[in-house]
Amino acid sequence: MKKIIFICLAIFSINTLISCDNTKDDIDKELTIQEKVTLLESSQWLLKGFEDSVMYEFNDGKRFTFYGEDTVFTDPIPGTNEYKVVDDLLFIDFNFGNDATYEVKISCNNNIVEFMVDGELNSTLFKSGSNYEQCLN
Repeated sequence: MKKIIFICLAIFSINTLISCDNTKDDIDKELTIQEKVTLLESSQWLLKGFEDSVMYEFNDGKRFTFYGEDTVFTDPIPGTNEYKVVDDLLFIDFNFGNDATYEVKISCNNNIVEFMVDGELNSTLFKSGSNYEQCLN
């Protein structure tokens, strides 16, 4: 009986260690730009420094902007900003000849998005309704 319990525990331990290794590989894997855009399109995003008053939603090539008060957002403001993938970068057209191309970095279990320009941080978005605050400490 002791042998059977020992064998079961050994098998369980080996499976647990193998599962942890696979999980670590998945965490370390860099997302493609398409996966990052899909992530952006899957949620609403709060602008760092204005979390209670500015929210963005990415949908089918258009970025919608919402203004609110105390994290209460209603309808988007009129007008949108078109976006598209250019090589491994995200291109956003801010209208009237104003545009930007960003490297997109994602962290904190996909809850924080950073837009980088020439290696420097341009802006940060937090996933609405997430626990992104735990990553800021």
